[in-house]
Amino acid sequence: MGHALSTFVGAVASVKDFIQLMVNLCDAFNKPPDRDGVGNHKTIVHNRDRLIKEAKQHMGMDAVKHYNFIFCGPSKGGKSTLINAIRGVKPNDAGAAGVGINEVTHDVHCYDYPGLALVKLYDAPGAGTLSHPAATYFTDKKLYAFDCIFLIYDGSFLESCKQILEEAHVWGKPVAFLRTKADRLLDDVMYNSGIDDEQTAKEHLYVQIQDAFQRKVVAPYGPHHLFMVSARQLRLARFDEIAFFEYIRDAAARRHST
Repeated sequence: MGHALSTFVGAVASVKDFIQLMVNLCDAFNKPPDRDGVGNHKTIVHNRDRLIKEAKQHMGMDAVKHYNFIFCGPSKGGKSTLINAIRGVKPNDAGAAGVGINEVTHDVHCYDYPGLALVKLYDAPGAGTLSHPAATYFTDKKLYAFDCIFLIYDGSFLESCKQILEEAHVWGKPVAFLRTKADRLLDDVMYNSGIDDEQTAKEHLYVQIQDAFQRKVVAPYGPHHLFMVSARQLRLARFDEIAFFEYIRDAAARRHST
C-alpha cells in the first residue's frame, strides 16, 4: 500500500511538472528567434545564404523565422508515433503522421505544433534504405538547417545512424538520442526478470540502456543526451519526457539574443 501510494504521488508530481514545463515551453517558442537556426559552424558561415535558400526550396523550411526539429533514424523506430504524441494527436486524427506495421514515411514531412505557430516538427524517412542511402542522407534531408536532430536509438546503432552523427559533428549540429517505446521495454524487464516493483525494474532498464549507449555512442563519439520516452504515455512523464522537453526549450533559448 505504501509503495503504491508513493508511486501514485510521484506520478501526480510528474504530471504537474510536465504541465508547468508546457507553459514554459509556450513562453519560449512564442517569441520569434533573433537568429537563424543554421548556426555559426565554420562549415556553414561562408555558405549561409545558399544553405538557407536550399532548405526553403527543397523542403519549404524557414530556417530564419521558425524553430525546426527533425526526427530521423532507422525505419519502424517510432518516429511518427512520437511526433503525433508530441502534437497531442492520435494516428487516425486529421493531419496526423502516418503510422503502420510497414514503413509509411517515404519523404520528409513537416508538421505544425498546435498552439505554437513558430515550431515545426519534421518526420524523416528511415535512413539507410535504397531510397534513402546513408551516405548522402544528411545533405539530402538538409539536416544542417535544423535547430536539432533527434536520432532514434534502438540499441543497435546502425551504420546509417553513425553516418548521420558523424556528419552532424562535421557541420556542428546538435544531436540528441531518443529511446522510444520505453513503456514496452519496462514491461519486458518486469516480465523477464520477475521484478514486480516498477521503480526497481526501471532502474534495471536504465542501467541496461545506458551501458549499451556508453559503449556504442559515448565512448567513440563523445557525450550525447539520451532520453527514454514513451509516446503512448508521453504526458504522464514516467521516463525522461520532462528532460526531453527541457532540451527542446533550451534549443529555443539558443536562438534568442537574451
